[in-house]
Amino acid sequence: MSFSLTGLLQQVKSVNEQAESAVREELERFQYQMEFAQFLCEQRPRDAVRWQPALTAAAGRLAQAAGGSAATVRRAVRDAEKDLAALATAARGYTVHLVGHAHIDMNWMWSWPETVAITNDTLGTVLRLMEEFPEFHFSQSQASVYAILEQYHPELLRQVAARVREGRWEVTASHWVEGDKNLAGPESLCRHLQYTRAYLQELFGLAPEAVQVDWAPDTFGHPATEPTYLVRGGVKYLYLHRPGAHGAKRPEAFRWRGPDGSSVLVRNDMRYGYNGIIQPETLLYQLRTSIVENHIPETMFVFGIGDHGGGPTRRDLRLMRRLMEWPVFPKLLPSTAHRFFARLEQAADRLPVLDGELNFELAGCYTTQSLIKRANRLGENRLVDAEAAAVLGRRVLGREVPHEALRTGWRDTLFNHFHDILPGSGVHDTRTYTHGLFQKTAAATSMIETLTYRAVAAEVDTLAGAPAPAGAAAVPAVFDYGLGAGVGYGGAEGALSQMEGGAGHGVRPFVLFNPLPWERTEVVEATLWDQAETLRTVPLQERLYAAVAPDGAKVPAQIINSGEYWGHLFVTVTFPVRVPAGGYAVYSVLEEPLATPRRMGGSMGNQPVLMDAAGVPVPPPAETPAAVRQLARRHHCFYIAHEREPQGLENEFLRLELNPLTGGIARLLDKRRGRWSVLAGSAPLLEYAVERPHSMTAWIIEHTGPAEAPRLTGLGPKQAGPHKASVEAKYVIHESDFTVTYELRAGDPALYLRIEGTWFQRGTPATGIPTLRLALPLNLDGAAGRYEIPFGSIDRDLNAGQEVPALQWAQVNGRADGKGAGCLLLNDGKHGHALDGNTLYLTLIRASYDPDPLPEIGRHDVRLALLPFRGTLEPADAARLARNFNHPLRVVGTTVHPGSLPAAAAGVTLRTPGVVLAAVRPAQAGDGVVLELYSARDTEVTAEMTVGSLLGRVRTARETDLLERPLARGTAAAKGGTVTVTVPARGIAVVLLQFR
Repeated sequence: MSFSLTGLLQQVKSVNEQAESAVREELERFQYQMEFAQFLCEQRPRDAVRWQPALTAAAGRLAQAAGGSAATVRRAVRDAEKDLAALATAARGYTVHLVGHAHIDMNWMWSWPETVAITNDTLGTVLRLMEEFPEFHFSQSQASVYAILEQYHPELLRQVAARVREGRWEVTASHWVEGDKNLAGPESLCRHLQYTRAYLQELFGLAPEAVQVDWAPDTFGHPATEPTYLVRGGVKYLYLHRPGAHGAKRPEAFRWRGPDGSSVLVRNDMRYGYNGIIQPETLLYQLRTSIVENHIPETMFVFGIGDHGGGPTRRDLRLMRRLMEWPVFPKLLPSTAHRFFARLEQAADRLPVLDGELNFELAGCYTTQSLIKRANRLGENRLVDAEAAAVLGRRVLGREVPHEALRTGWRDTLFNHFHDILPGSGVHDTRTYTHGLFQKTAAATSMIETLTYRAVAAEVDTLAGAPAPAGAAAVPAVFDYGLGAGVGYGGAEGALSQMEGGAGHGVRPFVLFNPLPWERTEVVEATLWDQAETLRTVPLQERLYAAVAPDGAKVPAQIINSGEYWGHLFVTVTFPVRVPAGGYAVYSVLEEPLATPRRMGGSMGNQPVLMDAAGVPVPPPAETPAAVRQLARRHHCFYIAHEREPQGLENEFLRLELNPLTGGIARLLDKRRGRWSVLAGSAPLLEYAVERPHSMTAWIIEHTGPAEAPRLTGLGPKQAGPHKASVEAKYVIHESDFTVTYELRAGDPALYLRIEGTWFQRGTPATGIPTLRLALPLNLDGAAGRYEIPFGSIDRDLNAGQEVPALQWAQVNGRADGKGAGCLLLNDGKHGHALDGNTLYLTLIRASYDPDPLPEIGRHDVRLALLPFRGTLEPADAARLARNFNHPLRVVGTTVHPGSLPAAAAGVTLRTPGVVLAAVRPAQAGDGVVLELYSARDTEVTAEMTVGSLLGRVRTARETDLLERPLARGTAAAKGGTVTVTVPARGIAVVLLQFR
C-alpha cells in the first residue's frame, strides 16, 4: 500500500495511552476497521487497486486528528468511515457467528450445593439478558444442567423451554455431561446418547436431529473410536478445545475419522478457548485463521465466562452492539453452533482428515482418586449386568422391566463421568458426592439382580440335578432355622447377598447365572450357613463337601474360608462349574454323609477320617493329584512348616516361583511353551517411589525418584487346592501395609493377583507425590503395547515410560525365543499403564495433593490377572477375558424344589469370533431386547447369535442406530433361533429383537 498503516497505528497507540476513554474508543474503532480493510486488500488484490486511495485518505484524516479533542477525533473517524464506504459491502461478506455459552463444571473446586447454585444463577442471568438484548442467542450443553433446573427450579426450566421454542436458546447437550471418554466404558458412552436424547425429547420436544453436536471443549480425552459411536447416535459435529499434541498437527477445523470409516466434523478451539470475551482483535484474528485454514469467510466465536458458570455478561452484549455498528467490520451474527457447523460443512471436502486418538496428555488423571475410578467401573458393570438380569426376568417370568431404577442409576453414573470427576481432578467434596451416587446405584442394581435371579431360581427344577445322597435324611445337614443366616453377606459395592437360601434340606442348591453371551467354565465360591450346630458337634469347616453338576457329575468342594458373621457360622467352598451363555446352571452342594473330620488346624490342615456305620475307621480313597498345588511341601504336623521351603504355585498351565526375600515373582513359567519364562529376572512386583513436587498434581505426572521395594514381613501358603491355591505376601510401605495374594485356579491359564491394604502416605508440595505401582518386566523382545479403548483397542508406539490410558486390559506383544508371544493384564478399576522397554507398569495409587490434599488415604483393594499367551491374542479375545474378569458369575442360593425350568439353560449366545456382544438389554420402549455389538476385526463380518428357548421365539430382528431407531438399510435377520447382523470393520451394530 502507498502508506504505512503500521506507523499510523503506532501513533494511534501512543495517543491511546494518554487519551481519555472516549478518544481511546474512537481510535480503537478506526484501528480495527483499518486492520480489516488492509486484510480485505490482501484477500482481494484486484479490488485493492481501487480501494487504496480510500485507505490512504482515511489514514490521512486520522493522522491529522490523532492528537485532537474527543469531538475532533470522533468527526475524523466518521469521515474516514465514509472514505472506506467502498469496502463496507465487502466487509459484510465475512461473518463471525457469536455463540454465547456458559461452561459449568459439574463439581470441580466446589461441592454439589454450589454447583446447583451456579446453575441457577447462571441460567437465570442469561434469561434476564435475553429480555434486555432481543438479538442475543445462547447455547447450553449438558443434560445434567437441565436436570438441576427440573429438580430445584422448575419455573426457570419453563422459561428456558420457552426460549428453546423461540429458537434463541440452543441446546447442545448430546451427552449427559461433558465427560471423560478415555476412562468411560463403551456401554456408558452409548447410554449418554440414549438417555440424553430421550430426556431432551421429554423436556423440550427436541428430536435427535435437533442436537447434532457433541459439545466437549474441556474434555481431557478423545479415543480413536469416538466418531464411530457418535455417528451411530446421530451426532455429526464435535466442538473441542483439547485436541492433544501427539500425532499430526491439529488444525482449527478437520474431519475426524474413526477406525470404521465414520467421521465427524470438528471445530478445534485450542487457540482461543471456550470462555471467550468479545474483543475486536480476537474476532479479527479468529476470522483470518478460519479464512486461511478452513476456506470459508466465516468463523465461530464462543463467548461467556465459564468453569464456575456466569456466561455472557452485559459488557459483552453492549460491545457486540457497538461492533455491529462499525461499517468496515465483519458481520457479527448472534448465532448457534449448529448454524456455523452447517456452513462449515459446505467446505468439508477441503478440510484435512485426521485418524486416531486426539488427546491423552493429562496423564495424572488416569490414576488420581482411585476410589472414584473403582466406583465408576463397578457402577458401569453392575448396570450392564442388571440390564441382562432384567431381560431374563421379563422373558422368563414376565416381570416388569425396572426402567426407572435403571434410568436413575445410569444418570448418576453418567454424571460421574464429568471431566473433573472421573479423572479425579476435583476437591474432596467431589469424591464424597460421587461415591454417594455410586452407592445408590449399587444398591439399585443389586436389588434388580437379587429379586430377578431369586425369582427365576424359584422356578428352576433343583430336584433332578442333585438328589439327596443315601443317609442324608437320617443325618440332616441343615435345619430350617438356617433361613436368615448371613443376611446381606457380601453385598458391599452392589454384589449379591450370600444369605442362606436353602434351609430345610441336606442338599444346598445354587443357581449360577451368567450375564455374558458365551459359555463359561470357571471356579466359583458358595457360602453355607448355620448347619445344625446344636445337634452336630463337628464344625462346619471340618466336614467334607461336594458339588453336583446339572448332569449329576460330582466333584469335591474345597473349603477356602470359614468363620462367624453377626451371630451365624459359615463356610465358603469353591468348585468348578460350566454355565451356559446368558443363562444359568444349578449346582448343588452337599455334605458327604460318612465323613467325620479330625481337626488338624489351619486352612491347609483338615484331614477327614472316614468311618463305617459302626464307627470303625476305613481307609481313605486314593487321592488324585490336585490340578493346582503349592510348591511348598506340607508338613504332617499342621503347626510346623518345612524350613525355607520354596514358595510358589503350579497348575497345568503355569508355574509361579516367588522370591523368598522380596515376595516378588522370581519366575513365572508358561508350561505350554516348554517352560517359557514370562517374567525376566526377579520382579519386585510392587514399587514405591515419590514423584517430585510440581503444580497441577492431579492432572500432570512428573519424574519419579528411585524406586523402593516394599519391606516383606511375611510370605506363606494360604489355599492348597485342588481348585484354588494361593500364597500371601505381606508388606510394610512406610506407614502403610499391604497384602499381595497370588492365586492359581484349576483349568485356568491366568495368574490372579489381589493387592489389599491401608494407604497412609500423602503428598505435599515439600515432599512430592508418593506412588505405588505394579511392575512386570516381561521376557519379550520388541515389546509393543496394545490397550483397550471404548469399542476396541489401539496400538501405541510409546515405549519410554509414558503413562497412557486403558480400560479393562492392556496387552504387550513381542517375541520370545524367536516366536510370537505376549502377556495380557486385566484390571478391575485401574487405567494408568506405562511400557518402558519390556517392562509393563500399572499405577495403583498416586497420592496427588491438589486440589484434594488427601485423595488416597484409606483402604484399597485391587484385583488383577496376568495371562501369558503364545503367538497372538486377538483383541476380541482379550475383551472377552476382561469381561469375564469384570462380570463374575452370580451365585444364588435356593431351596430343593420342582420347577418348570430345567437345571441348565442358555439365553443369547454369540457364535462369531472377532466380535464382542457388549450388552443384552431391554429396549427403551416396548418389550423388545437390544443386542449391542462391536467388531475388533479389520474387515466386515457377519455376526451370528443364537437365542435360546429360555428367552422365547424371536419374531423379528431389525438393525437400529444407538437410539434404537431402525436403519433404512439394516442387515439384521432372524431365522429360527439364529440372529445375524453385519458389523462393519472395527465398527458397531445394534439389533432390536421382538419375540412371539
